[in-house]
This record gives sequence, structure tokens and C-alpha cells, in this order.
Amino acid sequence: MVMTMVKDEEKGFDGKIKAMISSKACACQTGILEKKKSGLRYVNCKGCGKLFKTDRDTEYCMDCEKKMK
Repeated sequence: MVMTMVKDEEKGFDGKIKAMISSKACACQTGILEKKKSGLRYVNCKGCGKLFKTDRDTEYCMDCEKKMK
């Protein structure tokens, strides 16, 4: 038999997940799991004025960047 050491905080988390499973609730809807923040931001293109999302450090949309090259 293989024995593993589990930290107390992991035991608590596992207990919460097991309780959610037994109550048929999704862990992502109950707030137990942390939601990651998106790195996307809205930018207005300086070339054509289009509003787009990007994670790059740019002020131009993909179409305008292609035209500039």
C-alpha cells in the first residue's frame, strides 16, 4: 500500500470539492475555483478605427499592420 502525505489545506479543498460533487453543484459555479483574468484588452485601431481585442502591445489591427509592411 502506498501512503502519501497530504497538506491540511489540500484536505480542506478536497473536502469542498467532494461536497460539491455530492450535491450535484459545479465547482466553477460555486466560487471555489478561482477564475483567471484575461490578458485581453480592447483597442481602437489608429488606422481604420476598428474596435478589437488583443493581448499584444499594439495600436493597429492585424489588417492595418499587414498594409503597413
